[in-house]
Amino acid sequence: MRTILTMVNVLALALLLSVNLACDKKSTDSNDEEQEFVATTQDFKDYKNWTLKATETGPDPFLKTAHGVNDNFTRKIFFNATAKASNGEYPVGSMILKELTDDQGNVQGAFTVMVKRGGNFNPDGNGWEWFMVSTDFSTVITQGDNATAGDGNCASCHSAANVNNNGLDWVFTR
Repeated sequence: MRTILTMVNVLALALLLSVNLACDKKSTDSNDEEQEFVATTQDFKDYKNWTLKATETGPDPFLKTAHGVNDNFTRKIFFNATAKASNGEYPVGSMILKELTDDQGNVQGAFTVMVKRGGNFNPDGNGWEWFMVSTDFSTVITQGDNATAGDGNCASCHSAANVNNNGLDWVFTR
């Protein structure tokens, strides 16, 4: 009986070790290009806990009237913890949100968000997905790739970040 219990214990231990090793083993079949992060509006809700990367008031030479900007609005640009560029690119899962406020600090218009989705999504836009969402996060106004989000206006503007050292990887703010 004791031999049977010892064998059962050994088998149980072997099973636990094999499961643990299988869980700890990182797949060598996938790489960053195959990873994909699909964001929802729920992912944006805690943006105030992200890093405030820039605060600018008034007109911007690139924005002109995009995003509802006027001379009285302040733009605050927040980066989530993943949004740290390395070798000229942001990793999959990077999220960047722009908030507009009036001179009293009231949020105006809608939030614009860039999400590095990755995978096979939007290869012409280096994996970025563009969003415009209501300030209560209940409504997606526009979402998509270079051609579909904002009728292509998101990508047509942000492509300028890739030239003349204006930014990197479709992002103006660094």
